[in-house]
Amino acid sequence: MKMQIVSCPHCGTYLLNDTCECHACGHVLDKRAAALPQAHILPTDNAVAEDMEACPSCGETCRTGLVRCWNCGTFLRPEIEESYRKKQASTHFEIEHIDLPILEASFVTEEDSLQRRDAGFDSDFNSAPENYFQASDTGGDDEDDFDLSMGTVFGEVVDEAQEVASDEETFRLRPLEETPAPSIPTYAGTPAASTSPAEMDVNEPPVQSEAELPPIQSLNEPPPSPQEVEAAAAEDLLKIAADEEQDIQQVRKSMRSKDTFVIFCPQGCRIRVKERHRGRKGKCPRCQSEFVVPRKPAPKKVEAEAATTGEDPVLTSRYKKWLNDIRLHTVDPVKLRIKADSLLNECQAVDIGFSADDLLIATLVVGKFGANAKKFPPVRQAMIEHFSKQGTFEQLAIPAKKLLTKELLTQITAAQPAAIGVESLFADIPVFGTNRIAVKLPKTPDSTNPQYLSFSLSEYRAFVEGMQSVCGIQDFGTNTEVPLTDEYLVHKCVMSGAPVQELAKLNYYIKDPGFKLEVTGWRCAKCGVVLSEAARTEAKLGGANGKGIAKAKCPKCTQKFGDLPLYRLVVTETPAPATTEPEPEMA
Repeated sequence: MKMQIVSCPHCGTYLLNDTCECHACGHVLDKRAAALPQAHILPTDNAVAEDMEACPSCGETCRTGLVRCWNCGTFLRPEIEESYRKKQASTHFEIEHIDLPILEASFVTEEDSLQRRDAGFDSDFNSAPENYFQASDTGGDDEDDFDLSMGTVFGEVVDEAQEVASDEETFRLRPLEETPAPSIPTYAGTPAASTSPAEMDVNEPPVQSEAELPPIQSLNEPPPSPQEVEAAAAEDLLKIAADEEQDIQQVRKSMRSKDTFVIFCPQGCRIRVKERHRGRKGKCPRCQSEFVVPRKPAPKKVEAEAATTGEDPVLTSRYKKWLNDIRLHTVDPVKLRIKADSLLNECQAVDIGFSADDLLIATLVVGKFGANAKKFPPVRQAMIEHFSKQGTFEQLAIPAKKLLTKELLTQITAAQPAAIGVESLFADIPVFGTNRIAVKLPKTPDSTNPQYLSFSLSEYRAFVEGMQSVCGIQDFGTNTEVPLTDEYLVHKCVMSGAPVQELAKLNYYIKDPGFKLEVTGWRCAKCGVVLSEAARTEAKLGGANGKGIAKAKCPKCTQKFGDLPLYRLVVTETPAPATTEPEPEMA
């Protein structure tokens, strides 16, 4: 039987060809097959039930011991996955095969060897003077032969008190006809050198110019005194130290951080400080006088223009609504851990702009969520000013940006909690944070891994309002259990009979900084009756401030009351809540 892998036409998830409904987005591929009952009980199911386990990623049933899930490819054995990651991280180098050219066979004759020995003049330089240049051509005519007298010496005579020339200095020979012979000092009793006009053909290194030759010191010139040698050495050391100091200053200027600026202390000393020191006090390292680093003035150019023109820069911009500091999660399926709050801090802070044609997701500062908070306001102000001046998306200069057209906005789906009737991709585990709401962004050509936006309840309501009022996406967010409006349950106080309001789905409100809550009453942990906060204060049940309510006796069942408070939102004007039928009092 052949199996074929296909992709979901709605979200692009890879599926088997006989799949009737996509497990990722819930899209129905085969309506006829989806209508049939899917559960098929086989006689061998009970026998292999102990050998089966569920995939932590997609929830598919797999045999125990498999390396990877047959459905989604997730590793089921951590030791195999760790070994696989280490093998991928290691770098292997392969030796390339290089075809070297084949060289033809060569041979060296005795004549070549003799020529190389003659060319190595430096090796013969240290021999006796009478052996220099006693050359004769045995195979040529006698007219080309020449002889040098035994007393001829080339170069300068080096005294014992002087330094001997280094081996790098080469001995230079020139024909006598081209340049006049230099005055060569001779020892007493040594006959003058024969000046034969014959040209000498000797293998020698390239001839140096007169400027490159070291100056010849006269034998009659006295050697420099120790004071002169010491003064020359000191001058050379001073020049070397000055050059090194100049190099050090250039390196310091190149390594100087760009987020620094120069101020002056009260005594006039020049001090370089960092941007993060603005507003702080310090002492001058030279005169020890105290100074205060001036604060950076807030950018008020756009606000001043808005004050003169009477227009809001946001309203004149292309984007009519902005949400700041929203969490953007880029999820790597290989590294994903299905655990509560595992992705809560694995995110970046982004700003979301709403327009009638698209949705802009802008990353203003690179870094984890909550880092570099002081850098956001100036970059955000520059972005708003850019669009208020009719700037385009391509011209916006920020670290990262993403544009979702109106056609792509219809593909945004709820991920946490999942839509009603749709199976959760994360097995209903709040990986983006407890009591937080997350939506999955549609895949674009520049995105390699799935991306999600997560919100608190107040942020999610603002996101839904922007999608509906600005972008025109109606009924967005209505297919989940997330409360888009405040709902209350009304109870009756067991002591005073007054109505007591209870905010429904309190878990979404309790840790949201966008809401302020107040206690309206308490519920008994045993019998379930409700006691209003006013009646509890009047009866001083649990003390004046209610801290001992957990151990206080219930006025109805006389058991410990417990600590189950009821809340409502603090508002300036009391709204008309959408109430439901009162719950029947428990006997």
